[in-house]
Amino acid sequence: MPTIDDVSKLANVSRATVSRVLTGTRGVREESREAVLRAVEELNYHPSFAAQNLASNTSSYIGMVLPANEVGLSATLLPQLSLAVKSLNKSLMIQYVNDASEQKTVVENLRHQCVAVVTVGKNEARVANNVIAFDEFSTTGTATQGYNYAFATESACRYLLGKGHRNIALLIDSEDDIASKQMLEGYRSVLQNFSLPFNRQLMVTANNHIEQALLTLINSFTKYTAIIAKRDSYAAEAMRLLREFNIAIPQEVSLVSLEDSPLASLVHPPLTCISYPVDQLLEHCMQRIRALIDGHTVYVPEGRLFTGRLIARASVSDLS
Repeated sequence: MPTIDDVSKLANVSRATVSRVLTGTRGVREESREAVLRAVEELNYHPSFAAQNLASNTSSYIGMVLPANEVGLSATLLPQLSLAVKSLNKSLMIQYVNDASEQKTVVENLRHQCVAVVTVGKNEARVANNVIAFDEFSTTGTATQGYNYAFATESACRYLLGKGHRNIALLIDSEDDIASKQMLEGYRSVLQNFSLPFNRQLMVTANNHIEQALLTLINSFTKYTAIIAKRDSYAAEAMRLLREFNIAIPQEVSLVSLEDSPLASLVHPPLTCISYPVDQLLEHCMQRIRALIDGHTVYVPEGRLFTGRLIARASVSDLS
């Protein structure tokens, strides 16, 4: 495999000149630039990201690390983030991970290759200063910042209650997940305000096995007329399984999601949602990225939360 030294020798220039040409740095004579490009093509040389960063003290890349199950968010976020990154003359490197351990390894690798690495969800308490959680901006991990899942769940509950629903199931990721804890907080708050009892059998925990969790609810003797799901994909899976059990949507069971990805309008019936505020979160994420590119730090208000809005579609029936 050819190296930067091979390119340097063939082009008869220094390693530093090769690095400046490959990173697009100005101040290289035209004949030297052409010699380097000819050598790169002749040797079929592919530069190392890490070597480029080391030579230029910068990077042309922004990393994005997404959970493999965040299909809806990926479809919503990636096109917008890609355009925003392109406006900074950077390119987007995307990696999908299956769990927290894999995310830690991938982030550690990317942070040496990229000027910034964007993750979805909570990072560890101690991470590099160029690692940004898209929906939790604190790099120390001491404060939750991002989508206000408690308010979103309250809004969904109140909407369903206004439609006459009194037995509402809540579909969360896990009891340890920060967003899920917020959802449960909002859910309990509304039940208390409406003097309704909390039924633990109506709290459905996916734990990476969404089908099994939904089957447990469907096969139980617990009465429910509506389900609030964290993700559109969860709601879509609920629709599929409910139909297999000849349960009509929304006539017998209504569905609300806290996401509103492109999937929400494609399922049948179209999904009522409390929309995930991608635009607001993206704006603040890009502020952090621009600050890192400029070599500055940016103040992020502690505890700032963003709220979604109700998108009413056909997946909720009126029982009142």
